[in-house]
This record gives sequence, C-alpha cells and structure tokens, in this order.
Amino acid sequence: MSIDWTRTAIAHKLVVASIVLAAAYLLKAYYSGAASEDLIWIIGPVARLVELFSDFNFVHEPGYGWVDVEHDVVIAPACAGVNFYIIAFCMSAFQLTHRVQPLARTLTKIMSAGLLSYIIAIVANVLRILLATYFYDIDLHSSWLSSETVHRIVGTCVFYLLLFSYSRAISTWHNRQAPEHRTDTPQSPSTNILIFFVPLVWYLAFSLGVPLVNQAFQAESENFIRHALQVVLVTVVVTLIWLTSHYLTVRFRKV
Repeated sequence: MSIDWTRTAIAHKLVVASIVLAAAYLLKAYYSGAASEDLIWIIGPVARLVELFSDFNFVHEPGYGWVDVEHDVVIAPACAGVNFYIIAFCMSAFQLTHRVQPLARTLTKIMSAGLLSYIIAIVANVLRILLATYFYDIDLHSSWLSSETVHRIVGTCVFYLLLFSYSRAISTWHNRQAPEHRTDTPQSPSTNILIFFVPLVWYLAFSLGVPLVNQAFQAESENFIRHALQVVLVTVVVTLIWLTSHYLTVRFRKV
C-alpha cells in the first residue's frame, strides 16, 4: 500500500513539475524577445497604478516603454517584473500542489498560482518604482553608494519581502485547511523552519542560478558579482529577521 502511495506521490510531483517548469520556460522565452508592445499586459497596469499613487504621467513610446518625460522615468521591458512573476508563479504553484490530489484540482491550483502571482508581481513592481523614485529624490546615494546600487537594493528588498510574505501566506492557508485535508502527522519544528527558506531558494535560484547556468553573466562579470553579493546579503538578512521574529514569537507564547 505504501509503495503504491509513494509511486502516486512521485507521479504527481513529476506532472506538477513538468507543467509548471514548462510554463515558466515558455514565459521566459517569450519575455527574452518581447518588445514593450508585447508586455502591455503587465507594464500597462503597473504604469496606471504608479500614476494613481504619484504625480507621474506615463505615455507609451512604441519600441521603448512607458515614459514620463517630466520626471525622467521609464518603465522599459527590462523593468517589467516578468522575472519576478516567474519566480512567484513557480514557488506558489509547487507550494499549492505539494499534496497528492486529483488532476483537475491540481490544474486549478496551478492556474490560481498564475493569477495570484500576476497580481503580486504588479503590486511589487508598483512599490519598487515608487520607492526607487522616492529614494532617488531624497538623494540617498553617495560616493560609495551609487544611485544604481540604491535602485537595485530597493528592488531586491521589495521583491523578496513580497515573495516571502506570499510564501508565508500560502503556508498559513495550508495550516488553516479543514482537518480532512491535513496530514495525520504534525510538522516537526525543523520542517517549520525549513519553510522559511522556500522563498530564499526560489529567489536565488532564478535571480542568480539562471544567469550562471546560461552564462549570461560573462558579458558583465564584475557587475554580476556586485549584484550577486547585494542580492545574497539582502535576502539572507531578511530571512534571518523573519526567522528570528518567528522564534521569539513562539517562545513568548510558551511563557
């Protein structure tokens, strides 16, 4: 009986992995050759929401992006947030479908992950643009902290914080499911801690692992190393802060 269940679980995971990773690959391939006109489905909502919460006024310049000449701000295809969307989709799709379930329900959860990740990606990009322009306006950069570095750190903080929160929300939702959907064995403390590293693994795998695998970093190896150090530092620090906060919360509840 256990052997049959194990085979079913493996088959389920293979199906999920095939669907999710194939979708991610196709979206990445589409994005790599996409012009601004091809990305209106994600840049358009971002531009409109940024306008809603600021005094920006974007105009779509074909072949270039969404431009605000007065504030010298451009939302180009490179800043569309598609890479973050792919990371969020893959992470949430695997989290939502980690239990063995009927194929129809699995497909529904994968599509739900796609829709939720799309919304998260838009929100993240809006926050990133608003905060980046804010820090640029207050002239935070200096001789050792360039405006480009500030922009990158702000983007990493926003993207990773939302990805982390997204992952925690999914875990909380799973824990609040009806008893019949829960496993009979409670999660061990080590398993609960490992869940905190799920977004870290996905973020680093895509933001640093993919450029290493396809050797895209070789064109600007020095900039990539600087970028990698900043990404690792920000994501690890954020993860440790959340983990420490969780540990202290659990300790106080036991007192």
